Amino acid sequence: MNLFASPSRFEITACRSASGKTFVKDSFFTSPFKIMKPFAQDDGGIAVFLQSASPGILEGDLQLHKITVGQGASLEIRSQSFEKIFKMDSGKCAERKIFAELMENSSLVYRPLPCIPFSKSNFLSATEISLSKNSRLIYEDCICAGRCAHGEIFDFTVYKNLIKIFREKKLVFYDNLFLEGSDGKNHPERKERLLEKTMFAGFTHCGSMLVFGYSDKADLKKIRSILSLEEKLLYTEENTNVSLDEKKSLLVEASENDYGDFIIRCLSFSAEKIQKVFEQVRNALK
Repeated sequence: MNLFASPSRFEITACRSASGKTFVKDSFFTSPFKIMKPFAQDDGGIAVFLQSASPGILEGDLQLHKITVGQGASLEIRSQSFEKIFKMDSGKCAERKIFAELMENSSLVYRPLPCIPFSKSNFLSATEISLSKNSRLIYEDCICAGRCAHGEIFDFTVYKNLIKIFREKKLVFYDNLFLEGSDGKNHPERKERLLEKTMFAGFTHCGSMLVFGYSDKADLKKIRSILSLEEKLLYTEENTNVSLDEKKSLLVEASENDYGDFIIRCLSFSAEKIQKVFEQVRNALK
C-alpha cells in the first residue's frame, strides 16, 4: 500500500557548460526518490543513478518523472536495481508518467533495469519524449513475466506501457503495450494467450530498444549486422554475436521507421541476455 500522501516526483535538468562538459543544472525529488552524484562519461556527458528507498512499486503509487536535457548536453539515466511491482487489491493500480525534453544537439540514454510484475499487480506507465533538431535518444525497456522461479509467469493483472516520441513536435513513434495476465491464476486463459506464438511464444522476458537520431552513425543494415540479422528475419541465439553459455534461446529483430530511427525487439528467458544485446548496440554507436 502506498505510504506517500502525494505523487512521488523526480525532476532533473542537465546542461552543457562552456567547456563542453555536462552538469546537473537543477534537480528535485521527493520520497522515495534520490539521485547519486553524477558520474562523468568519456564523451563529456554524465550518468545519473536514480535511487529509491521503496522496495518497489506499491498499490496507489503515482510517480511523475520530468527529464530535461539542454542544448548540446549528454545525459544517461540508470536505475539501481530490478524494479518490483507488488501485489495490489482488486481494482487498485499504480501509475508512472515520464516526460522528457531534449534540446538541439543533445542526447539522452534512458536505461533502467528490468521490471518484475508480481502476481495480481496492476501497473500503468506512460512516457512522452520530445526531440529537437539533431537530438539523440536511446530508450530501453525490459519486462519479466513475473517471479518465474516462484511459478508466477504472467500472473499479474495488467501491465501497460504507452510510449510516444515526437521530433520537432511531430509524432514519429507510438507504441501501446497492453498486457492482461491471469490475475493471480483467476483467468488462466489470459496467460495462455500471452504464451501463444503470436505473443511471447513461450518466452518469459521481452525487451525493447529505441534508437533515435543515430542515422549518421548507422543504418538498418549495420544494426542488423551487429545482431547477425542480415539473412533471416529471426535468429536464435546460436546465430547471433552475443556470447551465451546456456542452451536457452534468444530471438531478436530490428526494424526502421520512416525517419531513419531503429526499433529493436528481443524475446528471451533471461533479462541478462537482453541486456547484452542492448549493450552490444550501444557500444557500436559510440
